[in-house]
Amino acid sequence: MNEPEESHQGYTPMDYDEDSATDEAYQTCVSYIVEHAPVERDDTVVDMGTGTGTVAVELASKCERVLGRDINDEWLRYARKKTAEKGLENVSFDHGSFQEPNVEEAVDVVVTSYALYMAYDEDGEEALRAAIEGISSLNPSHLVIADKMFFGPPESRGDYETLPQMGVVANLLADAGFTLTDVKIVSGSVGVLVATRTSG
Repeated sequence: MNEPEESHQGYTPMDYDEDSATDEAYQTCVSYIVEHAPVERDDTVVDMGTGTGTVAVELASKCERVLGRDINDEWLRYARKKTAEKGLENVSFDHGSFQEPNVEEAVDVVVTSYALYMAYDEDGEEALRAAIEGISSLNPSHLVIADKMFFGPPESRGDYETLPQMGVVANLLADAGFTLTDVKIVSGSVGVLVATRTSG
C-alpha cells in the first residue's frame, strides 16, 4: 500500500470497502436504497457523504446522474478511480459537506448512508439539525437516509459513538419540510428512512 492511499489513522478507503462488504446491516441498507429509493430514470441524485462511492455506483444505472459529495479528498480520489474502472460516465465526485453541499444544479433526490449520524455524534441535535437543513437546501423531492440511529430504547454501544433516536431524526426532517413515507428497520440501531417533501 503506497503512502497516498494511507489515511492519517491508517484506515484506508480499501479497508472500508472490505469491511462494508462483510457488514450485513450495511449491505441490507444499500440494497434497500437501490430497490426502494424513489429514484426515477431522469433524476439527478446527490449521494452526500459518499465515502468510497459505493451507493453512488449502485444508483448509477437507475438515474440520469449521481453527484457524490464528501469532505475527504483521499476517499473522493478512490471513488473516482473506482467509477472510472467501472466505466461509469454519469457519476461524478466533488468536495462537499452536509451544511455546504457544493451543488449548483437542480436535485431530485438526496441519499446519505452511514454519514449523517456523525454530526450528532460530534455535536448533538443542533449539529444534526444543521446537517439536515443543509441537504434540504438543495430542494430535493425526497431524502433517503440509511444510517445508525436507535429505533427503540437506546442500546449500549460503548464510548465510541452517540446515536440519535429515530424520532429525533423524524422530527428534524418534519421541521425541514419532509414527512416519512417509508421506514426499514435493519436492526435496533440501523435503518433506512425515506422522506418526501411536503412543504417549502
